[in-house]
Parts: sequence; C-alpha cells; structure tokens
Amino acid sequence: MNLIEKKFAELKSKGHKALISYLTAGFPDVATSFQVMRATQQWGSDLLEIGVPFSDPIADGPVIQHASYQSLKQGITLTEIFLLCQKLNKELTIPYLLMSYYNPIYQYGLRNFARDCRNSGVSGVIVPDLSLEESEDLQSILRQEKIHLIYFITPFTPISRMKQIIRKATGFLYIISVAGVTGERKGFDPKLVRCLETVGRLTTLPQAVGFGVSKAEQVRALSRKADGVIVGSYFVRKMADGKISELERAMREFSQIVHVYG
Repeated sequence: MNLIEKKFAELKSKGHKALISYLTAGFPDVATSFQVMRATQQWGSDLLEIGVPFSDPIADGPVIQHASYQSLKQGITLTEIFLLCQKLNKELTIPYLLMSYYNPIYQYGLRNFARDCRNSGVSGVIVPDLSLEESEDLQSILRQEKIHLIYFITPFTPISRMKQIIRKATGFLYIISVAGVTGERKGFDPKLVRCLETVGRLTTLPQAVGFGVSKAEQVRALSRKADGVIVGSYFVRKMADGKISELERAMREFSQIVHVYG
C-alpha cells in the first residue's frame, strides 16, 4: 500500500481529516526550504505537497508565481529537488508529493522522473496542466513504481467527466474549490459542496480540497465536507514574508482543526 493510502486510512480510523501543506521547493532558498519542509510533520501536516518551480505556472496565483520565480533565479532544478526529497526521506514519515507542470517532467524523461521519485521517497505526483486524455503514459510509468498520479475535479466538472476521471484516479482526488488560479480567497462557490457530495456518491477515494484556503473557518468548514484540506499560497506567503513562526502557528492551528472537527 502506498503511503498516501496508508495515511488516509490511518486518519479515517481516528475520525480525522488530512492537512496537506504546499511549499515551493527552494524558496526562499534551498536550506530554508528543507528546514521548513522537515518541520511540517512536527507542526501537524499529514501530507506535504512540494511545488516544482516552473517559468510559466499557469495554474498558480501571484504568491506561488513569485516563489517559483525566485527559486528559478537561484538555479533550482528538478535534480536538486530530488536531492532535497532524498534528505526528506530520512526525516519524514508522512507522505510527500511533487506538484509539477508537465514540461519539466517531459524534459527530464518520464522513466527517469518516475525512477527518481521512487528513489527519493515521493508517493504521488500532481500535474495541473496534464489532461486526462494525455496522462496515460505518465500514469502507467508511475504506477510501475507504485506512485500515484493525482487527478483534479472542479465544481464545474460534468458528472460524465467526473466518472471518467474517477475510473483512472488513485490515491486521492484533488478538488479545486474555485475557478481560476491558486491564491487566498474570502469564500467558495456554493457548487463546491454539491461537487463533494456528487463525487462522494461516485467513489470511496478520499477527496482533498485546495485553491484559496487561508482561514481557520474555511479549514473548519471544508474538513466537515472533505477528507483533506490543502493550504498553499497562505503558507508560501508566510515564507515570503520571513514569518516562519507565524507559519508554524497557522499550520498547528489548521492541523488541530482537521483532527478535531473532522
């Protein structure tokens, strides 16, 4: 069983939900990035999503775009990110995933990428610009290494399309809370709840909601409806501002919410 499956099963047995924390690899620098990623488990994260910087991050808002740009400016590469993951593999027991656009994976080579994911302890891969129809090659190669390719569903995804995605999905489903890019928001579309309910009728795969989550009340509300909550831009902004102590407090607070209110 993949570590992602084990973690969601463990949380479900306790009546808990998952806090999935996103951080950009190499931001604000490689050393700080590693230190904070290593601390996420202690601070209450159940899974860690590691962003691979890319020059054209079309699904990301200004906070993560800035972090990606700064990391790339310092020369971060996918090879260095795998070295970072190898170090994390010695420190963490929680699952960690890579979130990467397809171009860096393609340029690295699909089989090389899957091999190095396995060798560095990566449990899952998220590719926001890879369509369902074009995902077969990467999914097949990752599956050989027992690594999950995570698929997206939105509140605007037709049921027929949901069924197609669910047939291929493993690990968990990434439910995008709103239309548009990543970034902090004040509220969510009412269609999100209906989407979660619909997906829940179609599959037993865990659902984790991301995009726009930044407040305790949002984490609380979503943890009552989904199996996991993904927080990205809010945490990355704390890193950008150099407010690591505030990041720790927020992560611990959100963790307590999903573990108590789930």
